[in-house]
Amino acid sequence: MVVTQGRQARTFLTELHAWQGDPPALPDVPVTVISGSLADGMPRRVRDAATAAGRYRAAQSRQGRHVVAARSGHYIPATEPDLIAAEIRRLVLPPAG
Repeated sequence: MVVTQGRQARTFLTELHAWQGDPPALPDVPVTVISGSLADGMPRRVRDAATAAGRYRAAQSRQGRHVVAARSGHYIPATEPDLIAAEIRRLVLPPAG
């Protein structure tokens, strides 16, 4: 995980700035954006802006869904893995019934 984070850190800000001006188009597929709700080390206004950005991005897809992880900050897979797993199941498994 540390190697992956290091690789991502080298290009993250450049990619983020490029995507702000020209975000990649989303195909017509189900999309879930999960946002943490806890500020955990960042100013509340930054967390709120990140959550708003997630909500906006999900809305760009006809099949978009925005989920707020109530007990998480940035590392949602570590703090709410069941939420991540539930969203993956929702996206890939047919509806029950």
